[in-house]
Amino acid sequence: MRNKNPDQGKLPSLIRKCWMRLNGVFQKRVSEVGLTPDQYIALRWLNERTPGTVCQATLKTLMFTDPNNIAALVRRMERLNLISRQRDPFDGRRKLVYCTAKGKSLYERAKVMASGLEEEVLSVLGKDERKEFTGLLREINRHLHRNRPAE
Repeated sequence: MRNKNPDQGKLPSLIRKCWMRLNGVFQKRVSEVGLTPDQYIALRWLNERTPGTVCQATLKTLMFTDPNNIAALVRRMERLNLISRQRDPFDGRRKLVYCTAKGKSLYERAKVMASGLEEEVLSVLGKDERKEFTGLLREINRHLHRNRPAE
């Protein structure tokens, strides 16, 4: 029997399907604490990086998005008191982004959900398969990062 959708088994299609399903489940779960997936990712970077080292441009790069999207996200998160912005003492043209206590609290709650979802998704693989799978994804990411066009 012939496959009706010739793209069904191709890498981009498989990755997109996995991402869409995973993101949909994640979106539903983190909404329980009042966050969106993008807000969670921004808070994750702010909590994983040394405070005072992240500006909007850094966040844009870390989140693989464009300046307009990051500006709108930062404004919304600031209005929700998840983050605050302060002038960089060494470069007055830049504003550094900091996680607030409320942002940290919501991030910590959502992090438990994210870890649980990761464990749930990877549970279909054995220990060695998980290690190999994540290693292969890292290698593909490194390759794509090395070969990406200049911004």
